[in-house]
Amino acid sequence: MNPIADIYTGAANGMREVWSNKVRTLLSMSGIILGVAALVAMVGIVQGMLGNMRASFERSGGVLKLEVHPREAPESQQHIAGISPGMTWRDIGAIEKATPLATFVNPVVDMNWERFFANGRRTGAILHGVTPDFTGISQRQLSQGRFISDFDIHAKAPVIVVGPHVVNRLFRGSRNVVGEQVRIRGQIYTIIGQLASVDSGGGFGGGGGGRFNWEDRLNYLPATTAMSRYRGDDSVNRIEILAANVETMPDLMEQIENTLTQTHRGIQDFEIRTQNEQLAELQKLENSFTYSLGGIAGISLLVGGIGIMNVMLASVSERIREIGVRKAIGARSYDIFIQFLAEAVVISVMGGLLGLVASVGLLSLARDLIPEGENISLVPVTAMFYGFLFSSLIGLASGVYPALRASRLDPIDALRYE
Repeated sequence: MNPIADIYTGAANGMREVWSNKVRTLLSMSGIILGVAALVAMVGIVQGMLGNMRASFERSGGVLKLEVHPREAPESQQHIAGISPGMTWRDIGAIEKATPLATFVNPVVDMNWERFFANGRRTGAILHGVTPDFTGISQRQLSQGRFISDFDIHAKAPVIVVGPHVVNRLFRGSRNVVGEQVRIRGQIYTIIGQLASVDSGGGFGGGGGGRFNWEDRLNYLPATTAMSRYRGDDSVNRIEILAANVETMPDLMEQIENTLTQTHRGIQDFEIRTQNEQLAELQKLENSFTYSLGGIAGISLLVGGIGIMNVMLASVSERIREIGVRKAIGARSYDIFIQFLAEAVVISVMGGLLGLVASVGLLSLARDLIPEGENISLVPVTAMFYGFLFSSLIGLASGVYPALRASRLDPIDALRYE
C-alpha cells in the first residue's frame, strides 16, 4: 500500500471527473472565484488608500511634528480668559527665541476654500498663509520658481505659490506659470512658485492632473499678507513646530508650554498635539478596515464553500451506482474518499486561481476609477496568499463530508440503487 500513489490516483480520477463536467464545475467554483476576488480587491484597495494617508502623514512632518491649537480656557480661568491675546504672530517670535529644540516654526493662517480667477476662468482651491519654515516641515516640492521668503514676510508681499490644481484649471496645465497673476477676493497676486504634483513629485506614480487630490489643491501666500489683507489682525489658526528628533520632543513640548503660558498671560487657552495620536488612529483605522472588509469577503468564501459542498453531495447522489461498481471490483473506501475529496479541492484551487486573476482586473479598474488610486497595488502579495490559502482550505473542508458519505456507501445497496 503506497499512500502517495493512492492519493495521486484518486486526484487523477477527481480531475477527470471535474473536467468531464465543465459547466457544473464552473458553477460550483463561482462562489470561490467571487469570494477570492472580493477579498483580495477589497484588502488591496484599503491598503492602497491607507498607504496614501501614510504618505501624506510623512509629507506633513511625520511623528516629529507638533501642532499648537487654540482651545477654551479651563473653567477655573474662564472669568479672566479675556486677558489672553490668543494665538498671535507674537507667539511665533517667542517660540523661535525661547525654544532652541524647535527646528522649524511655522504659523498657519487658514483662508480655507477660496475662489481663484485668471484668464477669464475660475476655480476653487484651499489657501493658507505660511512662512518660509513651511518647507522645512512639509516635504512638498516646487516644479517651478521659489517659495515664500523672509523678504515676502516682512514686506507683506502680494505673492502666491500655487498648486497643480490651480495651474491645470486656470492656465490649462502650462509648464511654467511663474510671473502670472491670479485674483482672490478682488486682490491681485503674482505667482512666484509652482508646487509639483503629489503624484509626480511625491512619489505616487503618474501625473494625476485630472484626479482629485486634496494636497494638489493647496496654495500658499505669506502669513503676514493673509493677516493684513484678510484678517485685519495678527491672529493665527495654529502653529506647526518640527522637533530635531523624537528624544527631545518631551522637553520641546515643555518649552513651548512655558513660552505660550507667558505670552498668553497665564491663560491655558492652547493645546499641544503630537502626530503620534494621528498615527495611532491611522493604525486603528487600517486594522478596522482590513478586518471588517476581510471578514465580509471571508463570508463570501464560506458561501462559496457551501456551494461546493452542495454540488459534491449532488454528485455523490448521481454516482451511487458508479461507486457501487467500483467497490464491487475492488476499490476501497479510502480510494472513493480520496477521489471525491480531490474533486472538491481541485474545484476550490481552480476557483482560487481564477479569483486571483479576477482580483487583478478589479484592482486595475479601481486604480482608474478611485481618486488617488495610483498607490493601489495590482498584486497585493499578502492578500493574494491568504485569499488562495483560505479558498483551498474551505474547498478541502467542504469536500470532507461528501467524500465520507460516498466512501461509506454499502456496495450492495449502491448496486441496487435506481
